[in-house]
Amino acid sequence: MEFRFNLNDIFKSTISKIDSSLLPSDFSGDRKNASQCTALVAEIMDAMGYASAKAQDMQHLITSADKLRNMDHTVYLMIEPDDNDGKGSVVGLLKIGVKNLFLFDETGTVHESKSLCILDFYVHESKQRTGYGKKLYDYMLQDQNIIPCKLAIDKPSENFLSFLYKHYGLAKIHPQNNNFVLFEGFFEEHKTAPTEFPSSYSHHGPLSHIDNSGHNCFDSPTVRSTSYSPHLYGRHMAFKPHDTMGEIVEQGRPNSTQSPTSSGLVFSRMA
Repeated sequence: MEFRFNLNDIFKSTISKIDSSLLPSDFSGDRKNASQCTALVAEIMDAMGYASAKAQDMQHLITSADKLRNMDHTVYLMIEPDDNDGKGSVVGLLKIGVKNLFLFDETGTVHESKSLCILDFYVHESKQRTGYGKKLYDYMLQDQNIIPCKLAIDKPSENFLSFLYKHYGLAKIHPQNNNFVLFEGFFEEHKTAPTEFPSSYSHHGPLSHIDNSGHNCFDSPTVRSTSYSPHLYGRHMAFKPHDTMGEIVEQGRPNSTQSPTSSGLVFSRMA
C-alpha cells in the first residue's frame, strides 16, 4: 500500500514494532518530530486496518489508530523501502496482545490463562504469496521468543489457517467455546522457543499421524472450504459437560406414541 509521504523517513527498519504511543520502537526525535510521526503512523494504521477488515469481510475494524492508542497491543508493520519510486510501501501488519482467556484442553478441562494472541494479520494483496508474510510472522516469533503452537489465534480466516499449516505444520485444533483457535502443543509446558526459526518449520505434505488429542482439519496441503466450517472449530466444537437433567426428566415421563392428524400436525397420545 502506497502513501503520499516517504515511509523511509518514518521507519528505519523493514519491520517496525509499534505500541500505543504510535511511534516505532526505534524512533528518535524531539516532541515536534514525535507529533508529526504519530499523525502519519495513525494514517497508516487506519488505512491498513480498513484494508484488513475488507479482505476478511468484517463489518468492524480490527485495527485502527484509536484502538491501538487505547489498548495494550503491539503491531508489527512491514514495509518495502524501494517501492513507490523510493518512498516505500506498506507490505503488511501483524497485531498481537495478551488476553485473559478460559480455554479447554483436549480432555475438556478448563484453564484460565493469560495468553499471547494473534489479533490481526494482513499482507497487502499485491505482496501476497511472495514470502513477506512468513518473514513478518517469523520476526514476531523471534521477538516474542515463542513458538507458533503457543499462540491463540482470534477468528482466523481460511487463508491464515492454510498459512499456518503450510509454514508451521499446525493442523490439530483444540476446539474452544469462543472465537479463538488453539493448536496441539498449546498446553504442553515443556515446549519452549528455539533461538532461531529454521525452514524445517515448513510443512508441505499431509500429516503422517492424527490422533484424538486434537482436531484434524487438513487432509491435504490445500484447505478445503469445509475444513474450517463453524461446526469444526470454535464454540460449536467446544467440550460440553454431560447433561443428566434431561435424562431424569425424560425417564419420569409416561410412554407416548405419536399419530398424525388430518391437519398434518403431530400430537402425543398416551399409550
